[in-house]
Amino acid sequence: MERSTVVGVFRDRDDAERAIDELHRMGFGDDQIGFAMRGAEGVEGTTHTESGSKAGEGAVGGALAGAGVGGLIAAAAAMLIPGFGPVIAGGILATVLGGAAIGAAAGGIIGALTGMGVPEEEAHYYEGEFNEGRILVTVKAGSRYMEARDALRRFGAYDTENRRAAA
Repeated sequence: MERSTVVGVFRDRDDAERAIDELHRMGFGDDQIGFAMRGAEGVEGTTHTESGSKAGEGAVGGALAGAGVGGLIAAAAAMLIPGFGPVIAGGILATVLGGAAIGAAAGGIIGALTGMGVPEEEAHYYEGEFNEGRILVTVKAGSRYMEARDALRRFGAYDTENRRAAA
């Protein structure tokens, strides 16, 4: 089975933002790119989404857009996800995780990634990285998988294939 979803793990938010900006320049849209990171406390320009809230209330420009940060990061939603606590997510991951938060569905990061076609074993690895405070960036790249993966790696991302190099 040919892969279509790329996942990159970043230690640094600035690197993740630069990678997302590059993906936009390459023609990937917000409906193809997603990101998630822990610790939404104190982030300006976000909307908190909790169980019972409307799913569509996550997109915000606010102070992040004024700081010149990429459109996807600026449209971040701060969510309270059962079992994870505060999470900042944007793009396609905000949609998937937001649905999990609203419906209190099990699975969280693993469920979101496997739903996007990431093998479950890899999804467990990425959840572990997320739990350690790393930033996940996903790209629904289709036939442009290698191109998207290479773009993420140029900005410091690692994944299950090159995780030893990141240690």
